[in-house]
Amino acid sequence: MAPAPLRTGHPTVRVRFSQADCRSCPALRECVNSPRAERREISLRPREEYEALQHARTLQQGDEWTARYKIRAGVEGTISQGVRACDLRRSGHRGMAKTSLQHQLTGAAINLIRIDAWLTGTLHARTRASHLTALRPAA
Repeated sequence: MAPAPLRTGHPTVRVRFSQADCRSCPALRECVNSPRAERREISLRPREEYEALQHARTLQQGDEWTARYKIRAGVEGTISQGVRACDLRRSGHRGMAKTSLQHQLTGAAINLIRIDAWLTGTLHARTRASHLTALRPAA
């Protein structure tokens, strides 16, 4: 164990398991990302930060948080769709009036794309799961 700050500068403790213990483990490839890694390494946060994170994760399991997050997810989905399908990050025009008009037309285009998807029955893309979530056994 050795103290090692994260790239963000937050203090952590880095734990390295022994090669003798990890090399013989049949689940080693599920614990490490690198195909050449021979042992597991983890970073631990300070206790207060860890407990605050666990508390926040517990709150996220509730219905109230889920209802609030649906609004944010909808907005983020709209922005993502605008960026991918309509090149929303770039304005082809100079001046606020033309840029504003482009944004309004982009909003109308997104609405038309969504109406078309609804009428044709095009399914939404499935939300991707992180590598860690994929390892969790199904309940």
